[in-house]
Amino acid sequence: MDKQTEEMVALGTAYAVNCGFCMEYHKQKALEAGLTQEDMQAAIQVAEGVKIGAYNRTRQNAKALFGNIKEERCCPAGSECCP
Repeated sequence: MDKQTEEMVALGTAYAVNCGFCMEYHKQKALEAGLTQEDMQAAIQVAEGVKIGAYNRTRQNAKALFGNIKEERCCPAGSECCP
């Protein structure tokens, strides 16, 4: 796998697992590998699609198993935890 592809995969993975530090690290490595802002945005967009798809499927399965689930945050909107 070439370095650009490796960094696009790493960026998408970092986004998918919610690791801000990893995203910062791999953004720098991606820039060093010659990726553009548009390339990096494309990697994040693919990861976002997978992440949302997985969330929706998991939510459907949980509803089927446990019934209706209320959407609630773990902390107040705008807080440092969940802005």
